[in-house]
Amino acid sequence: AVDRVLFGSWRGEDVVVVRTAETEWEVHCHGGEAAVTRILQEFSAGEPAAPESAFDELLLRTRTMRTTQLVLAQAGGLLNNALQAAANAVTSDHFQQRLHRLLSWERLIDHLVDPWQVVIAGPPNVGKSSLLNAIAGYERAIVFDQPGTTRDAVHTELVLDGWLFSFVDTAGIRQHTDDPIESQGIASARELLSSADLVLIAVDQAQGWTVDHDALLRLVADSVPFGVVRCKSDLPSSGNPVPDDLTVIRTSTQRAEGVQQLTQWIVDQLIPNLPQLDTPLPVAGTADLCRQLLDQLASGASPGSVQQQLSDWLSDQPWAYT
Repeated sequence: AVDRVLFGSWRGEDVVVVRTAETEWEVHCHGGEAAVTRILQEFSAGEPAAPESAFDELLLRTRTMRTTQLVLAQAGGLLNNALQAAANAVTSDHFQQRLHRLLSWERLIDHLVDPWQVVIAGPPNVGKSSLLNAIAGYERAIVFDQPGTTRDAVHTELVLDGWLFSFVDTAGIRQHTDDPIESQGIASARELLSSADLVLIAVDQAQGWTVDHDALLRLVADSVPFGVVRCKSDLPSSGNPVPDDLTVIRTSTQRAEGVQQLTQWIVDQLIPNLPQLDTPLPVAGTADLCRQLLDQLASGASPGSVQQQLSDWLSDQPWAYT
């Protein structure tokens, strides 16, 4: 992505690389003439190789060690072997079971590249920013931090258990305000709620549950998991209690309590089943292929012809290693 900053090693030389445009990069290294000259010579030695397969393109976009390892495992023959096993299945039931098993990971594969989006929402001044800072500082790798004003959304990308997460601290949401700038921030926060993978609803321990929380809860889509975070749990409890049927995690940024439990709960909600390195995943467009084959069977196509179609498709793929 443009403006993405990477740190690494170039043949033993520490470098920082920044993509400044679609076809432009900046490389920052030690200022000595020898280091600069050697890197420039290697750049001018030949044109960079273009990605040779869908796996290559996907690998260029992964951003954590775990996701890179998962894609490498697929490229090493794991996915090909799973599809070959489906093509050679003895019965139609076994064929369909193997395709459905691959598709069971479909929601996960998008996040091999794109981060899971966790939106922190709540009324003003309930501790959302402090909560985000505590999560970002809890022994996790901070990949990117984009600050904004107190009325803008603040995005912070973190790695949790090897997966990339984007935490969004939104403007405080309340039902009534005469401030046009605040109104714009609230509208933006509501849009973020509609696209979130998970929502954290922040409640001030000293203020309790309010009508603004009731309104906020109605904005969360039925399919989106959410939890209530009782911020400032070191303070005396007052106000209305959180409804009994909601999941509540208590945190105190002052005492550094509850943050580890919260981050683990987030991972468990979004990735309840972590794929192992020997798990076939339907990457490189194979999820669409699996659905198409299953649709053909549902429409009355003979299992033998559909399995032969998969075999023919595999034989044409440059990445279908044996």
